[in-house]
Amino acid sequence: MSRPDGRGRTGDEDADVNYQGGALQRPGQPGPADPADPSGLAAGPDGQPGLEEWADLRAVVGWLRANKVVVAGLVLIVIELAWKAQFLGHLYFRQDDFHDLDLAIQSPLSWRYVTFIGAGHLIIGLRVVAWFLVRAGLYDWGLASVISLALVGAASLAALRLLRLLFGSRPAILIPLALYLFSPLTLPDLGEWSSALESVPLQLALFMAVHAHVRYCRTGRTLPLAAAAAWIAFGLLFFEKGLGIPVLLFGLTGGFLITDRSSWLGGLVSALTRYWRAWALYAVIMVAYLVLLVQSLHTSTTKPAPPASSAAVITFAGGLMRNSLLPGVVGGPWQWLPVAGNSYSFAAPPYSLSVVALAAAVVVVAISIWRRPVAWRAWTLLLAWVLVADMLPVIISRLGAFSPAVLGTETRYVADAVPVLAICVGLAFWPLTRQAAAGGEVAAAARPGGQDEPMAGHRWPAAEPGRPATERTREGAAVLVALVLFGSIWSVQAYENTTTGQPAAQYIANAAAGVRLVPRGTTVMNEAVPGTMVEGLFGPFSMQSTVIGDIATGKLIWTRHPTGTVDGLRIVGSDGRFYQAHVVGAVSLPLPAGRTCWAARHGRITIRLNQATPSYTGIVRIGYLWLAQDPGTVQVRAGNGRHQLVVRQGLHSAFLPASGSFATIVIRELSGPGLCVGDVQAGNLGPDSAGQTLPAKQQ
Repeated sequence: MSRPDGRGRTGDEDADVNYQGGALQRPGQPGPADPADPSGLAAGPDGQPGLEEWADLRAVVGWLRANKVVVAGLVLIVIELAWKAQFLGHLYFRQDDFHDLDLAIQSPLSWRYVTFIGAGHLIIGLRVVAWFLVRAGLYDWGLASVISLALVGAASLAALRLLRLLFGSRPAILIPLALYLFSPLTLPDLGEWSSALESVPLQLALFMAVHAHVRYCRTGRTLPLAAAAAWIAFGLLFFEKGLGIPVLLFGLTGGFLITDRSSWLGGLVSALTRYWRAWALYAVIMVAYLVLLVQSLHTSTTKPAPPASSAAVITFAGGLMRNSLLPGVVGGPWQWLPVAGNSYSFAAPPYSLSVVALAAAVVVVAISIWRRPVAWRAWTLLLAWVLVADMLPVIISRLGAFSPAVLGTETRYVADAVPVLAICVGLAFWPLTRQAAAGGEVAAAARPGGQDEPMAGHRWPAAEPGRPATERTREGAAVLVALVLFGSIWSVQAYENTTTGQPAAQYIANAAAGVRLVPRGTTVMNEAVPGTMVEGLFGPFSMQSTVIGDIATGKLIWTRHPTGTVDGLRIVGSDGRFYQAHVVGAVSLPLPAGRTCWAARHGRITIRLNQATPSYTGIVRIGYLWLAQDPGTVQVRAGNGRHQLVVRQGLHSAFLPASGSFATIVIRELSGPGLCVGDVQAGNLGPDSAGQTLPAKQQ
């Protein structure tokens, strides 16, 4: 007996159900009593679900079984996003982030702004995103993290989509997917927003460009070719490393998509002639970008140049492989070296891990080549990407200014190698299979007129001869993947334990609260923000007048050298709070009993200090009362320096520059009597921790 959907039932299942008049009824069971439910499917005996619900449930279960790889991949992506959201939760903006955000808030959305190069990177996409971000919420780490995670999610879905296109919906593709999703190499890069907005869009563009290019090679259609070109351009908008994508596509096409040539060189020659339209289009995009890059380099603080020595190149390249890439591939580096106030960390793998990582890489490569002789091409593609996209830009731009050994511990430089690793792992272990453009499995033979019909002269990749995996091999691979994932989790947790963005986040929160509380027009000392937030090499972008001034939007008056009458002078502390400015050094002696002003004799006021001022003295503060209605002028001599000071009616504070060591200050009244001088301090400005702070400290 068969069901109306064509699927048969056997045994006891057939005996339990009869079809009568289009309604389902069990033998011996009375007909439906509910006129609103003539089929009797809405509910079964004792309120249990009816057959319709069970049928729907079976359909869902059947769909899940048929799409178990997709479902498993989506579950992994959800776990990845939750994991990385938690990771970002304890970080904050730092260094280049502040520079890019402050530049965005100060600039119109113009061509000059989007093509501005600060430190060698043409990052048009980041400039545009930053411009809109700061206007939605300046220094809003939550919003910035949402943008980063949205790009991470898109790149992860693109990775799953590409792996299914290349290798089919086999469970094995979850291995390279997991390597990409949970690699610790991408986390430090993600934790610095400006780096994430360069690298993650590039990763998305790489996956999507490969997907579109493969479809073009299989069909010869214009739409996939246009999509591939568009994704290459998208990657270049965010990172110049996108120049490596067409090179990767060329090597992939000649090595794996051309199946009628035995050698890789023959495949490359065939790919060059067979898909010349693609290479011509990609070349136009690359040349146009290079012209724009060269024209924009005049604003860059670093320009391409040959390395200082071959030793520096070897030190950097060897260190990047030994300390960053290889340990990261196997779940390392396990240990990190925190820098800049724990706002960032360099890879510091133990020596034993570096040795194990190298040995594991050799074993995996050897096994893959033993199983599939063409696997060496995949590893060559990965190595070529690392050399051209990750090492070369650093060699020609940074080796002369930074330590090669330190640069070799920067995992950010190889974060974009992780998606290439995921692709190459698949290429090394599994043959390409044919899939429909939508990503579902189809028959091995091309459907007549189907949208994935191969172009003339192209054959679908066939399974290359290779040794099948044994049960022991599968078990070993499962153990290895589990160890790598465990190491990845361990490494990321170690990074979180040694790195934090909370000091910077608290600094900005306090500064924003202080800006709201101080009166408009308050004069504030303009000093550098903590170097853990923005280093001094960023020039004006490391000053409080920029970082905090962009929050204040003209409310404050910033000064580096307060001179003249300045009331209510404030200074921002290392915690971002607004403190009363306080001169630390020598102070005037106490006034005699009953006196409120220093005595004036023959138009001169001599103030004695409790001690000689330190040799590094830089400023004098004078508290005065001027009784006349009109402003007056006095001359102040502090040590060998003489300055004229304009005094105003009322009680005020005045500041004048000073230098050297002295024990007395002499004030000459040039506008006649009427000046009352109270307290005087000489030394250098600092925050008065005992005075009022805005916002107030929590008790």
